[in-house]
Amino acid sequence: MNAVAVDIYGITHVALECSSPTRMERYLRDTFGMQLLRVGYWKGEYVRVVGSPFHQLENPGFIHLYNRPFIARGRLRYVAFGTRDRSVDDVVGELRARGYYDIDGEDIIAAPQGLRIKLDSFTHPRPLPVGDPVTKMVEAEIDPNLPCIVRNVHHLALDVGEPPPLLEWLATVFGAEYKHHDRRGEFISSVKAKGPKDPIGRAPGLLPIFLRRDLAGSQLNHIAFDMPDAEAAIGIVEASGSKVDHEQDAIIQGPEEIWYQIDSRDTPYPVNHPSNRTGVTLIPYKV
Repeated sequence: MNAVAVDIYGITHVALECSSPTRMERYLRDTFGMQLLRVGYWKGEYVRVVGSPFHQLENPGFIHLYNRPFIARGRLRYVAFGTRDRSVDDVVGELRARGYYDIDGEDIIAAPQGLRIKLDSFTHPRPLPVGDPVTKMVEAEIDPNLPCIVRNVHHLALDVGEPPPLLEWLATVFGAEYKHHDRRGEFISSVKAKGPKDPIGRAPGLLPIFLRRDLAGSQLNHIAFDMPDAEAAIGIVEASGSKVDHEQDAIIQGPEEIWYQIDSRDTPYPVNHPSNRTGVTLIPYKV
């Protein structure tokens, strides 16, 4: 296989499966100011797309909500990785030429540990299919006066039973850089995307991976949103009635046990926060 990797610049959107997409949509609206952008059927499946109406050129929807009645808790369907200055067809064609044939009709490639990654582009997203009888999405009416405090998906965190196969695969396919560290007694592998560093020297976050030795495969830990001002966003979220766990890096529990985090590329949170006083110790992976 060719060792040349496909550069990834971040996450365009995250797809969740929920027992009640409308309840999750209302929560995202009331807490973060997101709105329903599109609704309908994608490849025969009912989906509601929510996000910021003010950032549609670069990211047409942050969260895609799929209907799964009666599941005990929400779960990750896939995470979409975004390239720049390349079309989705170009990326799919390159990966297939390199021997990655397990890319389905939704541009989703199967990764180790059960993770599904959708191939997407910040600059050249794939348009909606034309003439597909099982795909019919309609634009929703938006409220231009409702402020949305979310600019983008900052990162997505996973719980993984055996990180090394996934990490090595991400490095090979996408050129992702990663380091292992211990933070507050948890073993975390920090996978980075391409792009400039933030004000405290962090490369763009992509997939923090938490080691969970008793877990078969992977599951969602949390979704982090990028805000213009993290501290101001915390105040807005708390004013909406949601409890922010400051000791756990501004984590908020949403419906169906889906956890969200406040972060910022401009004003990273937390800086000099009590939860970080123990520091970060880089360590080698140990089985």
